[in-house]
Amino acid sequence: MNITNLPAAEWDLISFFDSAREYAGTAGGGLLALMGTVGIIWGGVLLIKKLMASQQDQTSWIKILGLIFVGGALMAGGFNLIATIAEGGQTTIEDLGGGMVLLQGFLGSTV
Repeated sequence: MNITNLPAAEWDLISFFDSAREYAGTAGGGLLALMGTVGIIWGGVLLIKKLMASQQDQTSWIKILGLIFVGGALMAGGFNLIATIAEGGQTTIEDLGGGMVLLQGFLGSTV
C-alpha cells in the first residue's frame, strides 16, 4: 500500500469542530427520524384505541393528530426540518432586532 493513496487528514481544531457538527447533525437527524416513526406508531395506536373505546377514553383528538402530523414531519424531514425552523426563528429575531434599532432612531435616541 502506497502512503500517497491515503486520504489527507486534517488535525486542526476547526476541522475537528466541523466534523463533529456534521456527525452530530447526521446522528441527531437519525434520532429525530426514529422519534417521528415512534410518534406515528403511537398516534396510530391511540387513534385505534380511541375509535374502539367507549366514553372513558380521555385522549384528545388534538393529541392524536399532533402525534401523527409532527411524527410524520420529523420522520420525513429529520434534522433538516428542525434546522429550517431554527433558521426561520433566527431571521425573525434579526428582523425584530433591526426593527428595534430603527424604532430607537425614530424616537430620537442618540444611542
